[in-house]
Amino acid sequence: MTFEVLYRDDRLLAVNKPAGLHVHRSEFSPDEPAVVELLASQTGLKLFPVHRLDRPTSGVLLFALDHEAASSLGKAFQEHRVEKVYQALVRGWCQDVVATTPVQPDRKVKRWLEAETHFRVLAQYEKPWARRGFETFRYSLVEARPVTGRRHQIRQHLEDLRHPILGDTVWGDTSLNNWLIPHWRAPGPLGLQLWCVSMEFPHPSTGVSCVIKGPRPHESPTVETRKPVSATS
Repeated sequence: MTFEVLYRDDRLLAVNKPAGLHVHRSEFSPDEPAVVELLASQTGLKLFPVHRLDRPTSGVLLFALDHEAASSLGKAFQEHRVEKVYQALVRGWCQDVVATTPVQPDRKVKRWLEAETHFRVLAQYEKPWARRGFETFRYSLVEARPVTGRRHQIRQHLEDLRHPILGDTVWGDTSLNNWLIPHWRAPGPLGLQLWCVSMEFPHPSTGVSCVIKGPRPHESPTVETRKPVSATS
């Protein structure tokens, strides 16, 4: 596997992570390769991951190339000076909202942590796919900007808002995901419709703001906007 490099200098490397890979080797799937080892083999570099993306999430993944850069970026994350922007396709027509409900880092453990995510609707779609008494199926493209960095934060907040991410097998609507497969015209599982599309942070060498943007995957179907959403909404 060859990763698409989005940015590289003497201290940083950012790639477009594909869905289906752990950033680190997982204890739950120890025989599966992870991004860190695959990318180290591709580049010959010693890599220091400074954040993570869930296994089914794709998009911008950033690495430091030395201890000092890793420390600088780690501090920036802790101080909320890193802005990550995600896009997701979700069930229904949702609205702009700031979600602040606590989330669970692990669904099996009854431990809740404070979390905050800002959501903005980019587009609302409607397809002529009848389901459960409705003649059409509605869904939205939303932008998510997490203020905190909890595990599965965006996915949980959207589930709490009753607009689960399409293809989410943990926090989503399983029956809807299965129903969507033939309509989505994609073989196999639908796949989590969540992507990290950009990241902005202070560069560890200069402190100047650095913005890295990644492409949005072409897994979603061609859709027609039924209800346009203002860019200023």
